[in-house]
Amino acid sequence: MDLESRIEELEIRNAHLEYTLQSQDEALLRLQHENQVLARQLRELSERVQALAAQPSVNPADEPPPPHY
Repeated sequence: MDLESRIEELEIRNAHLEYTLQSQDEALLRLQHENQVLARQLRELSERVQALAAQPSVNPADEPPPPHY
């Protein structure tokens, strides 16, 4: 294998590696964004649950009957 063929082969490999790296970077950015969204949703749900837990519990017997009774 002559020097020119070896250089060409290395350039091809390098191009494939750059493409793979770029694809992985894009996937990582998407996953980081999705993780931020999910973390925000989890915080919001946690706050809602805490707010509901802080409310006094209501006894169903104390509520008025539905209108059709």
